[in-house]
Order: sequence, then structure tokens, then C-alpha cells
Amino acid sequence: MNTKILAVTLGMAGLAFGGGASANVVTLNAVPGNLYQQTVQSPCIFSNPSCTNGGFASTALPTGGNVNGYDALSPLYSGQTLLNIIGAGNSLLIGLDINEGGPAQTLTAFYMLLNNSVVDTFSTTATGNVPAGNNGNGYADYLLGNFSSFSATDTVQFRFVFNNANDGTENLFVIGAPGSTVPEPATLALLGLGLLGAHFARHRRSS
Repeated sequence: MNTKILAVTLGMAGLAFGGGASANVVTLNAVPGNLYQQTVQSPCIFSNPSCTNGGFASTALPTGGNVNGYDALSPLYSGQTLLNIIGAGNSLLIGLDINEGGPAQTLTAFYMLLNNSVVDTFSTTATGNVPAGNNGNGYADYLLGNFSSFSATDTVQFRFVFNNANDGTENLFVIGAPGSTVPEPATLALLGLGLLGAHFARHRRSS
């Protein structure tokens, strides 16, 4: 889709979602050191093809540098899908992996939509507010937090607005609870076969 058309479409969608002025404020904090790696943590919600999601839906961003910016919506997630990753009782955190090849880039806005209404907002008029800290390593340079809580039956969606993308694609990924993973489809198939085999083995011993 043409970038200008996408921006207009999302802008109109934002008016329909409402809640902008009273939305909760999303925090943006730099991550000291290599604490959160996208391949170790949990799946990307905005990504390039290098982010392996194991069947978890994500929104692909343009690859390479020299992109004016992104204004993109994530897939629509069920609250249960995200709760399975972050763990019951834990707050949602999203890692932002910056790829920088020139001047510091700009995270202009980030929104969380709950049941199609904007509830959480990060928005700034500053420029160059997200300089890279762990460039090119697949680690989170920043954490987005202070999101509203949600239930298993809610729907959750995100909007990502980023300017002056001058290197590789930025990836945003959910920070999972320790030990949480998104199984690959092949892994799920093997697990199913293993359970089926165990069932038949028990059946043969009892007959």
C-alpha cells in the first residue's frame, strides 16, 4: 500500500478509535546492556523476516535503510495470546531493537488499542530520541511499558510510528515470562505425534 494512503487510513482509524486525549502514557526507557534478545525472549509484533515467530502473527516492516518512516498497525491479538507469553499477573513490556546507520532516529508515537479503542499512548515532538545502544545484535535498546492491563477475552492491537529509518528494520517484540516460548509449528506437530504414540502404547499394554 502507498505510504501516504496508509498514513491517512491509520489517521482516520485513530479518530475512530478515540480516547487519545485521556489515554494512559506509555513509558520509554533505555535498556542498559544486553538484557533482552528477541530470539531468546518472545515473538516480534513488528519485524523483518529475520525475526522467527513460530507462527505468531506480526506486521512486516520495510527492510533496509533510507526509509522515511513507518506508520503501521500490528495484527489483532487476543488478550489470552499475549497473557500466555507474559505470564499471568505480569505487566506487558515491549522491547524495541534499534538498527542505526546514521543520525539517531525518532520514535514518534506508539499506541495500544484495547477492544478497538486507544488506551495507551506514547507521543513526542522530539527528534532523535532513540539512539542505538546495542546496534545490530537483536537486543532491545529500549523498553516500552506502563501499558493498561487486559483480560483474556479482550482484543489488543498496537500502532507504531517511527521516522528517519536509516539502517536495518527496527524490531519490536513482547518480553516473555522466563521460560515462555512460542513453539514452532514443527515442534507442535512432533509433540502431537509423541502424545498419540504414548496413547497407543498405553492402549496396547492394557489389552
